[in-house]
Amino acid sequence: MIQAKYLGKMVLFVFKRKIYNELLSWKSNSNGKTALLIEGARRIGKSTIAEEFGKNEYPDYQTIDFSIQPESFKSIFEDLSDMSVFYRNLFLSLRRSPMPEGSLFIFDEIQFCPKARQAIKHLVKDGRYHFVETGSLVSIKENTKDILIPSEEERIEMYSMDYEEFLWAIGSEYELENIKTIFNNRNVNQSALNHQVFIKTFRLYLAIGGMPQAIDKYIETNDFYAVDKIKHNILKLYEDDLKKIDNKFNTKCYTMWKSIPSMLSKHNTRFNLSSINERADSVLIVDTLEKLKESKMAYCVYKCNDPKLGFEMTKNESFFKLYLNDVGLFSSIVFSSDMNESRDIYQRLILDSVDANLGMLYENYVAQCLITNGHDPYYYSWNTNNKTYEIDYLIYKKGHIIPLEIKSGSKFTTKSLDEFKNKYSHAIGERYIVCTKSLRFGDNTTILPMYMLFCL
Repeated sequence: MIQAKYLGKMVLFVFKRKIYNELLSWKSNSNGKTALLIEGARRIGKSTIAEEFGKNEYPDYQTIDFSIQPESFKSIFEDLSDMSVFYRNLFLSLRRSPMPEGSLFIFDEIQFCPKARQAIKHLVKDGRYHFVETGSLVSIKENTKDILIPSEEERIEMYSMDYEEFLWAIGSEYELENIKTIFNNRNVNQSALNHQVFIKTFRLYLAIGGMPQAIDKYIETNDFYAVDKIKHNILKLYEDDLKKIDNKFNTKCYTMWKSIPSMLSKHNTRFNLSSINERADSVLIVDTLEKLKESKMAYCVYKCNDPKLGFEMTKNESFFKLYLNDVGLFSSIVFSSDMNESRDIYQRLILDSVDANLGMLYENYVAQCLITNGHDPYYYSWNTNNKTYEIDYLIYKKGHIIPLEIKSGSKFTTKSLDEFKNKYSHAIGERYIVCTKSLRFGDNTTILPMYMLFCL
Protein backbone atom coordinates (compact mmCIF):
# COMPACT_ATOMS: atom_id res chain seq x y z
CA MET A 1 0.00 0.00 0.00
CA ILE A 2 1.24 3.48 -0.88
CA GLN A 3 0.42 6.33 1.43
CA ALA A 4 1.10 9.97 0.70
CA LYS A 5 2.33 12.74 2.97
CA TYR A 6 1.57 16.27 1.85
CA LEU A 7 4.24 18.86 2.60
CA GLY A 8 3.15 22.13 0.99
CA LYS A 9 2.83 21.37 -2.72
CA MET A 10 5.15 18.38 -2.59
CA VAL A 11 3.79 14.85 -2.21
CA LEU A 12 6.04 12.27 -0.57
CA PHE A 13 5.03 8.62 -0.86
CA VAL A 14 5.51 6.08 1.92
CA PHE A 15 6.03 2.79 0.14
CA LYS A 16 5.17 -0.71 1.26
CA ARG A 17 8.37 -2.37 2.44
CA LYS A 18 9.09 -6.00 3.34
CA ILE A 19 10.99 -4.97 6.44
CA TYR A 20 7.72 -3.76 7.98
CA ASN A 21 6.77 -7.36 8.76
CA GLU A 22 10.09 -7.80 10.56
CA LEU A 23 9.30 -4.74 12.66
CA LEU A 24 5.91 -6.20 13.54
CA SER A 25 7.53 -9.52 14.47
CA TRP A 26 10.06 -7.75 16.69
CA LYS A 27 7.32 -5.79 18.47
CA SER A 28 5.26 -8.92 19.08
CA ASN A 29 8.14 -11.13 20.24
CA SER A 30 10.11 -8.55 22.18
CA ASN A 31 7.24 -6.70 23.83
CA GLY A 32 9.63 -3.89 24.73
CA LYS A 33 12.31 -6.11 26.26
CA THR A 34 14.80 -5.30 23.51
CA ALA A 35 15.53 -2.35 21.25
CA LEU A 36 15.80 -2.80 17.50
CA LEU A 37 18.67 -1.39 15.42
CA ILE A 38 17.97 -0.96 11.68
CA GLU A 39 21.24 -0.95 9.73
CA GLY A 40 21.66 0.02 6.11
CA ALA A 41 23.10 2.43 3.57
CA ARG A 42 22.00 6.04 3.45
CA ARG A 43 18.85 7.10 1.58
CA ILE A 44 17.21 3.67 1.52
CA GLY A 45 14.29 4.69 3.75
CA LYS A 46 15.29 3.58 7.27
CA SER A 47 13.90 6.66 9.02
CA THR A 48 10.75 6.72 6.89
CA ILE A 49 9.78 3.12 7.62
CA ALA A 50 10.56 3.54 11.34
CA GLU A 51 8.26 6.56 11.53
CA GLU A 52 5.53 4.80 9.56
CA PHE A 53 5.83 1.92 12.03
CA GLY A 54 5.54 4.31 14.96
CA LYS A 55 2.53 6.08 13.46
CA ASN A 56 0.62 2.87 12.66
CA GLU A 57 1.51 0.57 15.55
CA TYR A 58 1.87 2.77 18.65
CA PRO A 59 -0.28 5.25 20.57
CA ASP A 60 2.39 7.89 19.86
CA TYR A 61 5.99 8.13 18.67
CA GLN A 62 8.90 10.56 18.83
CA THR A 63 11.86 10.72 16.46
CA ILE A 64 15.15 12.09 17.78
CA ASP A 65 17.62 12.81 14.98
CA PHE A 66 20.98 12.83 16.75
CA SER A 67 22.77 14.19 13.69
CA ILE A 68 21.24 17.62 14.38
CA GLN A 69 21.05 17.63 18.17
CA PRO A 70 23.44 19.86 20.16
CA GLU A 71 25.80 18.42 22.75
CA SER A 72 23.65 19.90 25.52
CA PHE A 73 20.78 17.67 24.44
CA LYS A 74 22.97 14.57 24.13
CA SER A 75 24.24 15.11 27.68
CA ILE A 76 20.80 14.15 28.99
CA PHE A 77 21.74 10.51 28.35
CA GLU A 78 24.72 10.66 30.70
CA ASP A 79 22.63 10.50 33.89
CA LEU A 80 20.13 7.66 34.17
CA SER A 81 20.18 7.34 37.96
CA ASP A 82 16.54 8.44 38.20
CA MET A 83 14.48 7.44 35.15
CA SER A 84 11.57 9.72 36.05
CA VAL A 85 13.92 12.72 36.16
CA PHE A 86 15.56 11.55 32.92
CA TYR A 87 12.25 11.42 31.05
CA ARG A 88 11.16 14.73 32.51
CA ASN A 89 14.33 16.38 31.20
CA LEU A 90 14.06 14.58 27.85
CA PHE A 91 10.50 15.72 27.14
CA LEU A 92 11.31 19.24 28.30
CA SER A 93 14.21 19.36 25.85
CA LEU A 94 11.97 18.02 23.10
CA ARG A 95 9.44 20.73 23.99
CA ARG A 96 6.54 18.35 24.12
CA SER A 97 4.28 16.62 26.62
CA PRO A 98 5.20 13.13 27.77
CA MET A 99 3.97 10.33 25.52
CA PRO A 100 1.65 7.61 26.84
CA GLU A 101 3.48 4.58 28.17
CA GLY A 102 3.94 1.94 25.48
CA SER A 103 4.78 4.57 22.83
CA LEU A 104 7.84 4.44 20.57
CA PHE A 105 11.09 6.39 20.57
CA ILE A 106 13.03 6.41 17.30
CA PHE A 107 16.72 7.15 17.82
CA ASP A 108 17.65 8.27 14.31
CA GLU A 109 21.35 8.36 13.30
CA ILE A 110 22.25 6.74 16.60
CA GLN A 111 25.95 6.78 15.68
CA PHE A 112 26.05 10.50 16.56
CA CYS A 113 25.20 9.80 20.20
CA PRO A 114 26.97 6.69 21.57
CA LYS A 115 25.74 7.46 25.09
CA ALA A 116 22.14 7.13 23.90
CA ARG A 117 22.93 3.71 22.51
CA GLN A 118 24.61 2.67 25.74
CA ALA A 119 21.54 3.92 27.62
CA ILE A 120 19.35 1.37 25.81
CA LYS A 121 20.09 -1.21 28.53
CA HIS A 122 18.49 1.00 31.19
CA LEU A 123 15.74 2.41 28.98
CA VAL A 124 14.56 -1.07 28.04
CA LYS A 125 14.75 -2.26 31.64
CA ASP A 126 12.61 0.70 32.74
CA GLY A 127 9.91 -0.57 30.37
CA ARG A 128 7.92 2.61 29.75
CA TYR A 129 8.62 2.86 26.03
CA HIS A 130 9.79 0.88 23.02
CA PHE A 131 12.94 1.86 21.11
CA VAL A 132 14.00 1.62 17.46
CA GLU A 133 17.43 2.85 16.35
CA THR A 134 18.70 3.60 12.85
CA GLY A 135 22.23 4.27 11.71
CA SER A 136 25.24 3.71 9.48
CA LEU A 137 27.33 0.70 10.49
CA VAL A 138 30.72 2.32 9.78
CA SER A 139 30.08 5.17 12.21
CA ILE A 140 28.24 2.95 14.68
CA LYS A 141 31.25 0.63 15.04
CA GLU A 142 33.70 3.51 15.23
CA ASN A 143 31.71 5.36 17.89
CA THR A 144 31.26 2.42 20.25
CA LYS A 145 34.87 1.99 21.34
CA ASP A 146 34.31 3.66 24.70
CA ILE A 147 30.80 2.45 25.52
CA LEU A 148 29.18 -0.78 26.63
CA ILE A 149 27.21 -2.29 23.74
CA PRO A 150 23.75 -3.20 25.05
CA SER A 151 22.91 -6.90 24.90
CA GLU A 152 19.27 -5.82 24.87
CA GLU A 153 19.62 -4.78 21.22
CA GLU A 154 18.49 -6.75 18.18
CA ARG A 155 19.63 -5.91 14.65
CA ILE A 156 18.09 -6.17 11.21
CA GLU A 157 19.49 -5.06 7.87
CA MET A 158 17.58 -2.93 5.39
CA TYR A 159 18.27 -2.55 1.67
CA SER A 160 17.11 -0.34 -1.16
CA MET A 161 13.76 -1.36 -2.63
CA ASP A 162 13.94 -4.70 -4.44
CA TYR A 163 11.97 -5.61 -7.55
CA GLU A 164 8.93 -6.83 -5.65
CA GLU A 165 8.78 -3.59 -3.65
CA PHE A 166 9.24 -1.62 -6.86
CA LEU A 167 6.22 -3.34 -8.43
CA TRP A 168 4.18 -2.55 -5.32
CA ALA A 169 5.29 1.07 -5.54
CA ILE A 170 4.27 1.62 -9.17
CA GLY A 171 0.94 -0.13 -8.73
CA SER A 172 1.82 -3.36 -10.57
CA GLU A 173 0.68 -5.83 -7.90
CA TYR A 174 -1.27 -7.81 -10.50
CA GLU A 175 1.87 -8.23 -12.60
CA LEU A 176 3.81 -9.33 -9.53
CA GLU A 177 1.25 -11.97 -8.60
CA ASN A 178 1.22 -13.24 -12.19
CA ILE A 179 5.00 -13.68 -12.12
CA LYS A 180 4.82 -15.66 -8.86
CA THR A 181 1.96 -17.83 -10.12
CA ILE A 182 3.75 -18.62 -13.39
CA PHE A 183 6.95 -19.59 -11.55
CA ASN A 184 5.21 -21.71 -8.91
CA ASN A 185 3.01 -23.48 -11.45
CA ARG A 186 5.87 -23.83 -13.96
CA ASN A 187 3.54 -22.42 -16.61
CA VAL A 188 5.86 -21.79 -19.54
CA ASN A 189 3.02 -21.01 -21.94
CA GLN A 190 1.71 -18.21 -19.76
CA SER A 191 5.26 -16.98 -19.28
CA ALA A 192 5.83 -16.68 -23.03
CA LEU A 193 2.49 -14.91 -23.46
CA ASN A 194 3.29 -12.20 -20.91
CA HIS A 195 7.05 -12.05 -21.35
CA GLN A 196 7.30 -8.77 -23.26
CA VAL A 197 5.11 -6.99 -20.72
CA PHE A 198 7.17 -8.34 -17.82
CA ILE A 199 10.54 -7.54 -19.40
CA LYS A 200 9.54 -3.97 -20.21
CA THR A 201 8.61 -3.31 -16.58
CA PHE A 202 11.83 -4.96 -15.46
CA ARG A 203 13.88 -2.63 -17.66
CA LEU A 204 12.10 0.26 -15.96
CA TYR A 205 13.50 -1.02 -12.66
CA LEU A 206 16.99 -1.30 -14.16
CA ALA A 207 16.71 2.35 -15.15
CA ILE A 208 15.22 3.74 -11.93
CA GLY A 209 16.47 1.32 -9.28
CA GLY A 210 15.30 0.97 -5.71
CA MET A 211 16.13 4.26 -4.02
CA PRO A 212 12.80 5.48 -2.57
CA GLN A 213 13.46 9.10 -3.53
CA ALA A 214 14.10 8.13 -7.15
CA ILE A 215 10.95 6.01 -7.34
CA ASP A 216 8.98 8.77 -5.64
CA LYS A 217 10.21 11.28 -8.23
CA TYR A 218 9.32 8.94 -11.12
CA ILE A 219 5.77 8.46 -9.81
CA GLU A 220 5.40 12.20 -9.25
CA THR A 221 6.82 13.46 -12.56
CA ASN A 222 7.42 10.54 -14.98
CA ASP A 223 10.55 12.55 -15.84
CA PHE A 224 13.74 10.52 -16.13
CA TYR A 225 15.88 13.65 -16.01
CA ALA A 226 14.41 14.49 -12.61
CA VAL A 227 14.90 10.87 -11.49
CA ASP A 228 18.52 10.89 -12.62
CA LYS A 229 19.16 14.13 -10.77
CA ILE A 230 17.98 12.48 -7.55
CA LYS A 231 20.27 9.50 -8.14
CA HIS A 232 23.28 11.65 -8.93
CA ASN A 233 22.70 13.55 -5.69
CA ILE A 234 22.75 10.23 -3.82
CA LEU A 235 25.90 9.17 -5.67
CA LYS A 236 27.59 12.43 -4.70
CA LEU A 237 26.58 11.82 -1.09
CA TYR A 238 28.03 8.30 -1.26
CA GLU A 239 31.26 9.58 -2.82
CA ASP A 240 31.66 12.18 -0.06
CA ASP A 241 31.02 9.55 2.60
CA LEU A 242 33.58 7.16 1.11
CA LYS A 243 36.20 9.90 0.94
CA LYS A 244 35.57 10.68 4.61
CA ILE A 245 36.00 6.99 5.45
CA ASP A 246 39.29 6.91 3.52
CA ASN A 247 40.59 10.02 5.27
CA LYS A 248 39.67 8.65 8.66
CA PHE A 249 40.84 5.05 8.27
CA ASN A 250 43.52 5.39 5.57
CA THR A 251 41.62 3.06 3.23
CA LYS A 252 40.88 3.02 -0.53
CA CYS A 253 37.08 2.69 -0.42
CA TYR A 254 36.38 5.48 -2.90
CA THR A 255 38.88 4.18 -5.47
CA MET A 256 37.57 0.62 -5.31
CA TRP A 257 33.91 1.70 -5.34
CA LYS A 258 34.43 3.90 -8.41
CA SER A 259 36.16 1.00 -10.19
CA ILE A 260 33.20 -1.39 -9.90
CA PRO A 261 31.58 -0.67 -13.30
CA SER A 262 34.84 -0.92 -15.24
CA MET A 263 35.76 -4.15 -13.45
CA LEU A 264 32.41 -5.73 -14.25
CA SER A 265 32.64 -4.65 -17.88
CA LYS A 266 35.90 -6.58 -18.29
CA HIS A 267 34.42 -9.88 -17.04
CA ASN A 268 37.49 -10.59 -14.91
CA THR A 269 37.52 -13.65 -12.66
CA ARG A 270 38.18 -11.30 -9.75
CA PHE A 271 38.45 -7.64 -8.85
CA ASN A 272 41.72 -6.33 -10.32
CA LEU A 273 43.80 -4.43 -7.77
CA SER A 274 46.54 -3.28 -10.13
CA SER A 275 45.40 0.36 -9.94
CA ILE A 276 45.92 0.29 -6.18
CA ASN A 277 49.17 -1.66 -6.45
CA GLU A 278 48.29 -3.90 -3.51
CA ARG A 279 47.87 -7.62 -2.94
CA ALA A 280 44.37 -8.83 -2.13
CA ASP A 281 45.56 -10.12 1.25
CA SER A 282 47.33 -6.88 2.22
CA VAL A 283 46.18 -5.05 5.35
CA LEU A 284 45.09 -2.08 3.23
CA ILE A 285 42.76 -4.16 1.02
CA VAL A 286 41.40 -6.19 3.93
CA ASP A 287 40.60 -2.98 5.83
CA THR A 288 39.14 -1.34 2.73
CA LEU A 289 36.84 -4.27 2.02
CA GLU A 290 35.69 -4.31 5.62
CA LYS A 291 34.77 -0.62 5.52
CA LEU A 292 33.09 -0.94 2.13
CA LYS A 293 30.93 -3.78 3.41
CA GLU A 294 30.11 -1.85 6.57
CA SER A 295 29.07 1.17 4.52
CA LYS A 296 26.48 -1.01 2.71
CA MET A 297 27.26 0.96 -0.47
CA ALA A 298 28.76 -2.12 -2.09
CA TYR A 299 28.35 -5.89 -1.92
CA CYS A 300 31.26 -8.31 -1.95
CA VAL A 301 30.96 -11.78 -3.49
CA TYR A 302 33.86 -14.14 -2.82
CA LYS A 303 35.11 -17.12 -4.72
CA CYS A 304 34.84 -20.52 -3.07
CA ASN A 305 37.58 -23.02 -3.84
CA ASP A 306 35.51 -26.19 -3.43
CA PRO A 307 31.70 -25.89 -3.44
CA LYS A 308 31.28 -29.48 -2.30
CA LEU A 309 33.15 -28.80 0.95
CA GLY A 310 31.14 -25.68 1.67
CA PHE A 311 31.17 -22.08 0.48
CA GLU A 312 32.25 -20.48 3.74
CA MET A 313 34.79 -23.16 4.65
CA THR A 314 36.60 -22.80 1.31
CA LYS A 315 36.13 -19.07 0.81
CA ASN A 316 39.06 -17.52 -1.03
CA GLU A 317 39.37 -13.99 0.33
CA SER A 318 41.98 -13.09 -2.29
CA PHE A 319 39.41 -13.55 -5.05
CA PHE A 320 36.30 -11.40 -4.91
CA LYS A 321 33.97 -9.25 -6.99
CA LEU A 322 32.27 -6.02 -5.97
CA TYR A 323 28.81 -4.75 -6.87
CA LEU A 324 26.94 -1.52 -6.22
CA ASN A 325 24.15 -1.70 -3.65
CA ASP A 326 21.52 -0.48 -6.13
CA VAL A 327 21.18 -1.23 -9.85
CA GLY A 328 19.59 2.15 -10.50
CA LEU A 329 22.67 3.93 -9.15
CA PHE A 330 24.75 1.62 -11.33
CA SER A 331 22.72 2.69 -14.39
CA SER A 332 23.31 6.35 -13.60
CA ILE A 333 27.05 5.86 -13.32
CA VAL A 334 27.35 3.86 -16.55
CA PHE A 335 24.72 5.28 -18.87
CA SER A 336 23.99 8.85 -17.83
CA SER A 337 27.18 10.53 -16.72
CA ASP A 338 26.01 13.41 -18.92
CA MET A 339 22.73 14.36 -17.28
CA ASN A 340 21.62 16.33 -20.35
CA GLU A 341 21.31 13.02 -22.19
CA SER A 342 19.59 11.13 -19.39
CA ARG A 343 16.07 11.18 -20.86
CA ASP A 344 17.27 9.66 -24.13
CA ILE A 345 19.52 7.13 -22.42
CA TYR A 346 16.74 5.93 -20.14
CA GLN A 347 14.25 5.60 -22.96
CA ARG A 348 16.73 3.51 -24.94
CA LEU A 349 17.49 1.38 -21.87
CA ILE A 350 13.81 0.69 -21.30
CA LEU A 351 13.21 -0.02 -25.00
CA ASP A 352 16.31 -2.27 -25.14
CA SER A 353 18.07 -0.16 -27.75
CA VAL A 354 21.23 0.78 -25.84
CA ASP A 355 24.34 0.31 -27.96
CA ALA A 356 26.18 -1.45 -25.18
CA ASN A 357 26.41 -4.86 -23.57
CA LEU A 358 24.11 -4.90 -20.56
CA GLY A 359 25.86 -7.91 -19.05
CA MET A 360 27.48 -5.90 -16.24
CA LEU A 361 24.13 -4.30 -15.40
CA TYR A 362 22.40 -7.67 -15.22
CA GLU A 363 25.24 -9.13 -13.18
CA ASN A 364 24.98 -6.31 -10.66
CA TYR A 365 21.20 -6.74 -10.48
CA VAL A 366 21.50 -10.48 -9.83
CA ALA A 367 24.00 -9.95 -7.00
CA GLN A 368 21.74 -7.32 -5.44
CA CYS A 369 18.64 -9.49 -5.83
CA LEU A 370 20.23 -12.58 -4.28
CA ILE A 371 21.64 -10.69 -1.30
CA THR A 372 18.50 -8.67 -0.56
CA ASN A 373 16.46 -11.89 -0.66
CA GLY A 374 18.56 -13.52 2.04
CA HIS A 375 21.08 -15.52 0.01
CA ASP A 376 24.84 -15.47 0.57
CA PRO A 377 26.17 -15.92 -2.98
CA TYR A 378 29.64 -17.04 -4.01
CA TYR A 379 31.21 -17.64 -7.40
CA TYR A 380 33.43 -20.41 -8.67
CA SER A 381 36.02 -20.73 -11.45
CA TRP A 382 38.30 -23.60 -12.44
CA ASN A 383 40.51 -24.92 -15.22
CA THR A 384 39.91 -28.12 -17.16
CA ASN A 385 42.02 -29.18 -20.15
CA ASN A 386 43.60 -25.72 -20.33
CA LYS A 387 40.19 -24.06 -20.45
CA THR A 388 38.81 -21.71 -17.79
CA TYR A 389 35.20 -22.09 -16.69
CA GLU A 390 33.22 -19.93 -14.31
CA ILE A 391 29.87 -20.10 -12.55
CA ASP A 392 28.67 -16.56 -11.91
CA TYR A 393 26.83 -17.32 -8.66
CA LEU A 394 26.36 -20.24 -6.31
CA ILE A 395 23.72 -20.36 -3.57
CA TYR A 396 22.37 -23.03 -1.24
CA LYS A 397 18.74 -24.05 -1.42
CA LYS A 398 17.17 -26.97 0.44
CA GLY A 399 20.57 -28.53 1.07
CA HIS A 400 21.69 -28.40 -2.56
CA ILE A 401 24.13 -26.24 -4.50
CA ILE A 402 22.30 -24.06 -6.98
CA PRO A 403 24.51 -22.71 -9.81
CA LEU A 404 23.38 -19.62 -11.71
CA GLU A 405 24.81 -18.40 -14.99
CA ILE A 406 23.98 -14.85 -16.13
CA LYS A 407 23.48 -14.34 -19.88
CA SER A 408 22.84 -10.97 -21.48
CA GLY A 409 22.62 -12.05 -25.13
CA SER A 410 19.94 -13.96 -26.99
CA LYS A 411 22.33 -16.80 -27.86
CA PHE A 412 24.36 -18.69 -25.30
CA THR A 413 25.71 -22.10 -24.36
CA THR A 414 25.56 -24.12 -21.14
CA LYS A 415 29.18 -25.27 -21.29
CA SER A 416 30.17 -24.00 -17.81
CA LEU A 417 27.04 -25.44 -16.24
CA ASP A 418 27.63 -28.78 -17.97
CA GLU A 419 31.24 -28.96 -16.79
CA PHE A 420 30.18 -27.94 -13.29
CA LYS A 421 27.59 -30.71 -13.24
CA ASN A 422 30.24 -33.24 -14.25
CA LYS A 423 32.37 -32.18 -11.28
CA TYR A 424 29.65 -31.97 -8.62
CA SER A 425 26.70 -33.95 -9.95
CA HIS A 426 25.57 -35.40 -6.59
CA ALA A 427 25.58 -32.05 -4.77
CA ILE A 428 23.73 -29.97 -7.35
CA GLY A 429 20.06 -29.10 -7.32
CA GLU A 430 18.40 -27.33 -10.21
CA ARG A 431 20.63 -25.28 -12.52
CA TYR A 432 19.61 -21.84 -13.71
CA ILE A 433 20.45 -19.66 -16.67
CA VAL A 434 19.26 -16.18 -15.72
CA CYS A 435 18.62 -14.18 -18.86
CA THR A 436 16.09 -12.06 -20.76
CA LYS A 437 14.25 -15.01 -22.30
CA SER A 438 10.93 -16.37 -21.03
CA LEU A 439 10.68 -19.26 -18.56
CA ARG A 440 11.69 -22.70 -19.83
CA PHE A 441 12.54 -26.06 -18.24
CA GLY A 442 14.66 -28.90 -19.51
CA ASP A 443 17.44 -31.35 -18.59
CA ASN A 444 17.42 -30.14 -14.98
CA THR A 445 18.25 -26.63 -16.27
CA THR A 446 15.81 -23.77 -15.94
CA ILE A 447 15.87 -20.76 -18.22
CA LEU A 448 14.86 -18.11 -15.69
CA PRO A 449 13.94 -14.58 -16.81
CA MET A 450 15.61 -11.79 -14.84
CA TYR A 451 12.30 -10.49 -13.51
CA MET A 452 11.56 -13.89 -11.95
CA LEU A 453 14.81 -14.24 -10.00
CA PHE A 454 13.27 -13.10 -6.69
CA CYS A 455 11.07 -16.21 -6.76
CA LEU A 456 14.03 -18.49 -5.90
